[in-house]
Amino acid sequence: METVDCIIVGAGVSGLVAAARMSQAGRSVLVLEAAPRVGGCIYSWRLKDEIKANEAGADFWLELGAHTAYNSYSQLLEALQARGRLDDLLPREKMGYSFVSADNMLHSPIKRLNFFQAAFSLPFGIGKPKPGLSVAEWFGGLLGRGNYRRLLGPAFAAVLSQPADSFPAEWLFRRKPRMQAAPRKYTFSGGLQGLLEALADGADFELRKQTVVSAVTRDAAGYQVQTSSGPLACRQLILAVPVDAAAVLLADVLPEIARDLQTFPMSSSEALGVVLPANKTRIKAVAGLIGVNDDFFSVVTRDPVPHATLRGFTFHFKPGRLSQDAKLARIASVLGVTPADFLHVRGSINRLPAPGVEHPKRVAAIDVKLTREPLALVGNYLNGLSIGDCAERAATETARLLSL
Repeated sequence: METVDCIIVGAGVSGLVAAARMSQAGRSVLVLEAAPRVGGCIYSWRLKDEIKANEAGADFWLELGAHTAYNSYSQLLEALQARGRLDDLLPREKMGYSFVSADNMLHSPIKRLNFFQAAFSLPFGIGKPKPGLSVAEWFGGLLGRGNYRRLLGPAFAAVLSQPADSFPAEWLFRRKPRMQAAPRKYTFSGGLQGLLEALADGADFELRKQTVVSAVTRDAAGYQVQTSSGPLACRQLILAVPVDAAAVLLADVLPEIARDLQTFPMSSSEALGVVLPANKTRIKAVAGLIGVNDDFFSVVTRDPVPHATLRGFTFHFKPGRLSQDAKLARIASVLGVTPADFLHVRGSINRLPAPGVEHPKRVAAIDVKLTREPLALVGNYLNGLSIGDCAERAATETARLLSL
């Protein structure tokens, strides 16, 4: 049976950062990815995949999943720096966000803020500890409940692509050290998926795509991993997969943890990206739009990395509400165009964990059980949803495995 030091299941941010760190420490590493691409929740839609190479717009891409990275994501940037690709980062221009009203008018976030209420609430909320409080409780106490309802609630839901009220406050906007050599906000050639491809191309670890892992068993030497191309063995195992998939794979080896993971709630959003001529829409250049009591959480644009002839908008719709035609009609009404103006359309379903206030304690309890185990859980359900949170967890868990 083929045997390596470490098998990593999943080639998203978590899996690839973990692979980079394990291989840098001299371990033989094999990454298994069920999809034909790397990225996980990062999905860069590239027009070159569906039009001719010399056709106008072949260099255009649009994010359908996670869309923004910061220089505070130091563990991700360290892995990229080790590959000699830090200079390939593309800075994103600084742009703001606007709220969208029911009649498709755009207005500044500042207009939704009641300054009197904020000034009254701020002294009582600024020093309040976040652990044990939800986003609605902590930020509502910081700026006032009315300001939370009008401004912060919709904005946080846009950031998370799900209702934000019950999200643990301690997981939102955690401070991280910045890498000054990188732009504050950035992407990569071909979108953020290109950054992950740079981590994998020519790396010291092996990556096998379109390899489905169906089961994991434990033996005295480590783990046996059953895949669509045959069994594999490893001394240490890292699961960089969604929480429900991790629960299935752990059912035989760590059943108590698997049962706990099965109860972690999930959410989803329905991303629909459109590309149209740059001069068609009345919308001025903007980083994104925030829906208020609308059928979508947010709109993410390609504007911070401008293109000469095209613009792109990804609407993150609330699940199960609108048909495809109804979504296109809503997009057209917001942009002030008709669906016939869309040159290209692409959809994607984004599945995300939906953590509540109790989740940090539940994760801490799981981590205690994993302390001496040669197995690590990494991903966006363990310390936050952001790209940086995933990379941070991967770094922490690989350090633990390397110390065993």
